[in-house]
Amino acid sequence: MAMAEEGVKFFCDDQLGKLCRWLRIIGQDAVYEREIADEELIARARSEGRTILTRDTRLAAKAPGAEVVLLDENYPAHQLREVVLRFGDRIEIRVFSRCVACNGEIEATAKEEVREKVPPFVFSTQEKFTRCKSCGKIYWQATHRERVDRALRDVLGELWKEA
Repeated sequence: MAMAEEGVKFFCDDQLGKLCRWLRIIGQDAVYEREIADEELIARARSEGRTILTRDTRLAAKAPGAEVVLLDENYPAHQLREVVLRFGDRIEIRVFSRCVACNGEIEATAKEEVREKVPPFVFSTQEKFTRCKSCGKIYWQATHRERVDRALRDVLGELWKEA
């Protein structure tokens, strides 16, 4: 998907933790906090220029002036498809470009730099590593990239263009 001049930043309410994780997997700037008052979520979303994603009609009603998307779907996979369909012209899918743990940006890192930070088997069998610029979490592709690609093909169908 082509990226418009400015992407979308999301704030997922406390019911959408799994959706937030999937949004991060596809490279979207997505924030999620388990326990946050609606008023604080709305204030933060406004101040950070984030679109609120929710299934809570009461939260949506409390947020005039904020961009709020009331999702129809119940299941995270269907919610992901709903968000990608709605914002497709404003987002660029870049799988594993964000940390699923903290939402930080991921960057390539030299293999030797992770020697003491990954299991020996992983170090000996993998050549490419990335690291979160914010929290330092280290990632490698292994078989989970194939599973994620397959899941995204299943969920997004014709919308999915493998990177």
